[in-house]
Amino acid sequence: MKKTLIIIMMFFISIITIKAYESDYFKIDIPNNYKETIIEDAVYKWENNNKYIAITLSINSLTKYNVKDYTEEEIQKQKEYIEEKLNESLKEYNIEATVSRIEKLHDDNYYYLEYDIYYPSKTLYGYNTYQRGRMYTTKNYITAIVYNSDKEITNDDEEIKSLNSIYIKDDEFTRRDYKRSLLLMITIGIILGIFGYFTEKKKRK
Repeated sequence: MKKTLIIIMMFFISIITIKAYESDYFKIDIPNNYKETIIEDAVYKWENNNKYIAITLSINSLTKYNVKDYTEEEIQKQKEYIEEKLNESLKEYNIEATVSRIEKLHDDNYYYLEYDIYYPSKTLYGYNTYQRGRMYTTKNYITAIVYNSDKEITNDDEEIKSLNSIYIKDDEFTRRDYKRSLLLMITIGIILGIFGYFTEKKKRK
């Protein structure tokens, strides 16, 4: 009986600690302690102190990129490309980012690229910065979702549950075509999040 009550309590706590957000393009659960800071046509962002969750959208209906078809060699090339382009954008902050992991994964609904990025920002802000991102390709959209934190990210973080909860309102998946240009879209998604983050922090100094 006591065990049953604990399970019921845990269920209600889990309901209380998240809120559902829905747009015309996706649905996602966001922790209650995150507040909306940017909601525009193609950029969505929620912040909690030094953490944020951001989603960027791009059109895929013409280029038809497909993460599912990426080989290990192509994924490693993307790692190099992301680091190069990202660090070009961070030169003025004297921060050199590292992509510590990038791989193709899938769940019941999607194939996606997932990556971890480390930013040694402690000398600037008193803490280092960690980012986990995902890139999804469906028939009409390229959807990038980023979780940025001032602590090392683990799979047990509440925010990872948010990433896992995303549902993209686009049922048909893309075919293989012009994959290499997806590199640019991934980088744009990352930079839109992190560049705004460091710019804002710099203004506060």
